[in-house]
Amino acid sequence: MNQLGVFPEIRFRPSRPWMEFVLPVYALGLILLYYQPQVLAPILDSVPMHEILWWALWVIIGALGGLLALSALFLAFCLLYSPLYLVGNARRILDPGAWIDHREVRFFFGCFVLLCGLVTLAVLDPTAALVSFTVLAGFAHIFLRFLV
Repeated sequence: MNQLGVFPEIRFRPSRPWMEFVLPVYALGLILLYYQPQVLAPILDSVPMHEILWWALWVIIGALGGLLALSALFLAFCLLYSPLYLVGNARRILDPGAWIDHREVRFFFGCFVLLCGLVTLAVLDPTAALVSFTVLAGFAHIFLRFLV
């Protein structure tokens, strides 16, 4: 037993700084390749790669796509739950004598403002809203930490 107790791994959340760099770059690259697919063609033609390297590249692309999808699901949950949270706790939030966690309220209020902005953008231009949501899903770790 050391200074941290019996279970030291429970006290600290593992740091994943590579996610905060790789996932936004992947999301931006995905948007770039969607709108400019001709950028990738010269690169693929000029680089001779063996078939096993192509499979490895597709595995990496698929894994990052799965991480981006999980990030998008988490972001969608936070955005869609925010009005339910704010309405459900409105009486407690507006009561000056009740104890509330201000960071939690700020987080869900920020998510609600973002949801309103995305819905407004979806009404005006659905393609821009989808691109914005994809970019936000890539930057979700940074954005949600900023709100807390």
